[in-house]
Amino acid sequence: MMPNPDLSMPPAAVPGAVLWAGDGGGDFAGSGPSGDGLRAILEASADAIIVVDSAGVLRYANPAASRLFGRDLQALRGTGFGFPTAPGRTEIDVLPPGEAPRVAEMHVTALSWDGDDASLAILRDVTERKAMEDELRLAAQVFENASEGLLITDAGQRVLKVNPAFMSITGYQPGEVHGRPMGELLDSEHQDPALLETIEAAVRSAGRWEGELVKRRRDGGPCYTWTTVVAVRGEMGQPTHFIVTFEDITRWKEAQQRLDHLAHADPLTDLPNRTAFHQHLDLALGQARRHGDVVSVLFVDLDHFKPVNDALGHAVGDEILQAVAARLRETVRESDLVARLGGDEFIVLVRDIRREADAGIVAQKVIDALQAPFYVRDHEVHIGSSVGIAMYPDDGHDCDGLIHQADQAMYRAKDRGRGLFAFASEVGDKPSPKPPRGESTDCA
Repeated sequence: MMPNPDLSMPPAAVPGAVLWAGDGGGDFAGSGPSGDGLRAILEASADAIIVVDSAGVLRYANPAASRLFGRDLQALRGTGFGFPTAPGRTEIDVLPPGEAPRVAEMHVTALSWDGDDASLAILRDVTERKAMEDELRLAAQVFENASEGLLITDAGQRVLKVNPAFMSITGYQPGEVHGRPMGELLDSEHQDPALLETIEAAVRSAGRWEGELVKRRRDGGPCYTWTTVVAVRGEMGQPTHFIVTFEDITRWKEAQQRLDHLAHADPLTDLPNRTAFHQHLDLALGQARRHGDVVSVLFVDLDHFKPVNDALGHAVGDEILQAVAARLRETVRESDLVARLGGDEFIVLVRDIRREADAGIVAQKVIDALQAPFYVRDHEVHIGSSVGIAMYPDDGHDCDGLIHQADQAMYRAKDRGRGLFAFASEVGDKPSPKPPRGESTDCA
């Protein structure tokens, strides 16, 4: 736009096209357009209309011009009025005193006024339109340059537009998603199918849903996102569009999963650790209470690990523990859980059994598997194991109680000669007191 003119300069020297009225007086009554009808039209026009003669003197201004410039221009008739007289169209800044600047489109044409050459300017206030255009331009720039994926649908939830970040995150090109239902792009086999119904209900009732979604990339891989779905409503309150915004949190999610794994896995064997075992056992007990099931805990202690570890060194001992973990995983069912408590102590959660004898079968398989020799660094190592068995609900009703009973039963098995298993429910002599836990060395 053109800069502000200096209205003290003669009209021919006005360098810009920003208009304002100078001080002065005058009587508007007098010469002007002939005919009451034409005058009425000019006076009623919503567009500002100004006439300036060849000397730069204001000859006419309608009420809309006074409103646009924020002062009574009609009262300034006959005074100098800096004004560009070159015919054509342009856009100017208008500076009403004490008010915010406005923007007007101006069309200047030449005409004859009382036999003198003059210029007619018609100005239309486009401030709101320009502001809207600026907002739309800014919104378009935000849409194109946002780091978050953006997706816009129509009222029927058919995709209208996606931004470059959407393409970068998902791998889809615009032509591959335009016209597709929004639900197809939000759904994936990696999440609960009922979640889409939850989203639909929330958007319908509250106009918004926000949460974690696992989308499907174009290559089929999972894409973890923090997603917001917003309904854009029209004047009648009905949705006209839906806007989906999502931030790719895959790396954060993977890092979180790695940290969670480290917090719940034994670093040497990669088996679940004590904390993880407690969580799984607690969950299994809750299910058993609801369905009347039986759960068994097998406490496995290696019989001759300490002397082997002392004789061959911790490095060999670590490899033996890793081999023990692998054998235990291969021996039990997929539905069972093997964990390492520390040192040479392992524990097994056995589900889906009906009686003690079933747990005894699993325990004997464990003993047989660990009775076979291990071959580590040219050494043939014989370890063996003793197993204690506790049953829910007969031997305990919580995690600590069952683990304690299984531990005590394991010592009863050792008292009987090692390489055996014993039940917590067996009647007989009390087990020998536990030796200090310091005798079991954690080689991790």
